[in-house]
Amino acid sequence: MRATLKTIAEATGFSINTVSRVLRNDHRISNETSILIKGKAEELGYIPDAIASSMRKPRSMTIGVVSADSSNPFFSEVIRGIGEKAEELGYQMLIGNTEENASKEEHLIKLFLSRKVDGLLVMPTFEKDEKHRAFYSTLPVPYIFAGRYIEGLENHSILHSDEYGERSVFEYLLRNGHRSILYLSGPENVSNTEARDRGMEEAYNDLGLAIERKNIFHLTGHAEDGYHAVNTALNRGMEFSAVVCFNDIIAMGVLKSLSENDLSVPDDVEVIGYDNLMFSQFMQPSLSTVDVPKHRLGYKAMEVLNEHIENPELPYRTENLPVRLVFRDSTAREKIRRS
Repeated sequence: MRATLKTIAEATGFSINTVSRVLRNDHRISNETSILIKGKAEELGYIPDAIASSMRKPRSMTIGVVSADSSNPFFSEVIRGIGEKAEELGYQMLIGNTEENASKEEHLIKLFLSRKVDGLLVMPTFEKDEKHRAFYSTLPVPYIFAGRYIEGLENHSILHSDEYGERSVFEYLLRNGHRSILYLSGPENVSNTEARDRGMEEAYNDLGLAIERKNIFHLTGHAEDGYHAVNTALNRGMEFSAVVCFNDIIAMGVLKSLSENDLSVPDDVEVIGYDNLMFSQFMQPSLSTVDVPKHRLGYKAMEVLNEHIENPELPYRTENLPVRLVFRDSTAREKIRRS
């Protein structure tokens, strides 16, 4: 069987990224490590791929940024943070959008590699396929996930504390007497959804309350999803005193549906979003939400990516940025506690 970067990495205990850099004569790798890896490559009969080898030269000072959804202002704010730090460090950016399509994600990354990027910042799709995960293990450059992660590759991620964020939302509502809560969660395959669902479950469990599974809808994250979900719930005769939304965009649709059905917010129904997008404070009523440090997320992700570009042997780690619950007019909190 032909020797590959992966087999050399497994035989030496180093990462595929480090093996790749040694075989491309990257001067930043220690002499001791280079001798060990090159010796093992020769022993295994490794033959370099001329096309792959030609893709990488000295640093290009360019990074590739892969966004999951160009229509979502959350990602725009993250990219703004990436751009600010990239400019400070002297990098240029190539930016592409996948529209939540794993095939597009892989195509974009291959395109960026052909442009000789030094690293990748990715807001990955919902895909959980093993083949998609394996694709990342073969990348010849450092990569960091921002805001989401692919299962099994969590240590490549800069995240926000979604489990804590959603738990704080449900703790507030449950402790204030709400028992019928409509939960408009996100897509079932995305890491943020799983973390927030865990936070919701923890809040119920901590108070010894049963979760009403029929009140949980998994949506794709658009305003029309929230609008149709509330209409569906009302048409089914479901009663609820609060709506918790996966993001502020869903909450826009929720508020429209409640208004059309003559339900007052927050007197009849309280509504809480997630992300604290800029427009949430200008909704009618202004939206209570969970503030996610979007700009900081992008800035930090770029900072960490650069660390791995500078030091390929640096161990990867997961970092979680704090979030906080912001009270506005869509919840019945005292005015002194709103912001």
